[in-house]
Amino acid sequence: MKKYFCVLGLSCVVAFFVLIGGEAKAQECSAPAPVCAAKASVVKIASFEPIGSAVIINDGVLVTNRHMVADNQHVELTLPDGAKFKASVVPSDYTGDLVLLLVEGAKIPSSIKSMDADISGDLYVIGFDVGRQAIRVYAPGQLIAPKANTPFARLHHNARSLPGNSGGALINADGHLVGVVTSGGEGRNEAIPISALERLHAHSGPDKLLASKEIGQMYRQCVERLDSLRGTHGPLEPSDAIMLSDACVATNNRQLIDLAGQGLGTRRDTERAVALLEKSYAIDPNAPNTIISLAIAYHIAGQYTDEIPVLYRGLELMPTEPQLLRLALQAGIWGKDQALADMVMKQIETVMPEMAPAARNFYNAAPPAPRLRPPG
Repeated sequence: MKKYFCVLGLSCVVAFFVLIGGEAKAQECSAPAPVCAAKASVVKIASFEPIGSAVIINDGVLVTNRHMVADNQHVELTLPDGAKFKASVVPSDYTGDLVLLLVEGAKIPSSIKSMDADISGDLYVIGFDVGRQAIRVYAPGQLIAPKANTPFARLHHNARSLPGNSGGALINADGHLVGVVTSGGEGRNEAIPISALERLHAHSGPDKLLASKEIGQMYRQCVERLDSLRGTHGPLEPSDAIMLSDACVATNNRQLIDLAGQGLGTRRDTERAVALLEKSYAIDPNAPNTIISLAIAYHIAGQYTDEIPVLYRGLELMPTEPQLLRLALQAGIWGKDQALADMVMKQIETVMPEMAPAARNFYNAAPPAPRLRPPG
């Protein structure tokens, strides 16, 4: 995505240290030494998405996001020293946002070891920087939500990340690979836990070619239909809305399903928007961006009793998020959850004093809940 994530007997990878050529050493890096060394294990790629990143996880084997390649069979790699190679996409029926890449006939080494990696401290994104046209280590951040106990839950963090980083590395201060960067926005970024490589390995191989093409085609259709929404306004034709929904749901990619739900929501196709965002929430109930989007969709639909449990979850993870606080105050009043309204009013006065007078006026004398306008 633009803002945006073995066949050789690979075990679960959580650490990597490799140097390729001299250019990686020449780039400035103020992070801890193991983080700076790990930068050389990330390369620029181009495929279905024209600019992205990939991580070398074994000699000639890399991992990147499925959304970077869609149904393409090949990827162009650019190493830190400028050398270019063509990599093959390893067929896979894995329904997470990961694929393996294989480079034959060229030595692209990586020295890897397996161990449990700490994700409680600083985390760093390493990926291709479009502006600097180089692999970059970004400013660190930390986890902002615990990983949910669902099969495709992601690591949610606030380490700096920019377009071009999809498929890059999320590592800890010791240089251990903990995730593959995949998406994000508004300072709420995401990575796929490195433990998913075990499942990716089990679902990859030549016998997966047909399924891999079908999954990739759904990615292509979903992304292209999302792209077609940009710059347009008004409700979609029902057939277009159905095709968008079906393609994005078929990817099993929570971020793409989110974007489809948001796109339909802005066109007041509220019922489909809510249905899509409920699917996203089931995939990863700790995803901050999904929580906010689903709460907004419920709010617009006037489904305050459905919204309130999502708001409680969101405020548990993000107690100072202004958007959630505003929604929760209104939903508490209109959804007749006085305890929520009381709690949020106190929180607003504590963390957002500039918003408190208007919030207090609403709290004391709320107008009737707005009526939902029909599409068009």
